[in-house]
Amino acid sequence: MLIALCLLVGSGCAQPVVINMTSFDPSQDQMAIAGYYRGGAMALREKAAALAESSVRYERLFGPQSDWVSGTRQLSQYYAAAAQELERLAEAHAEVARTGRQWRR
Repeated sequence: MLIALCLLVGSGCAQPVVINMTSFDPSQDQMAIAGYYRGGAMALREKAAALAESSVRYERLFGPQSDWVSGTRQLSQYYAAAAQELERLAEAHAEVARTGRQWRR
């Protein structure tokens, strides 16, 4: 019982690892940061694709000049551009991890 109590207290005192997601410092876990950005980019690409499909449906329902169609297409383009930016950030962080040199913006 005492051992279990000590383990619980000890594990509660452990400091969490904090990663600065905007840092290009090689001492940070750059591959973890790159993976985070790649995951975000993938999610945004999926949203962009789903919205592109929706815009096709809206075009059939409401016509090509509908605000629904243009708004959905614009949102899809926005998500696609945001995904590209996250992929660019992921690649920059992965490059720091590969070379060990700090990246300059």
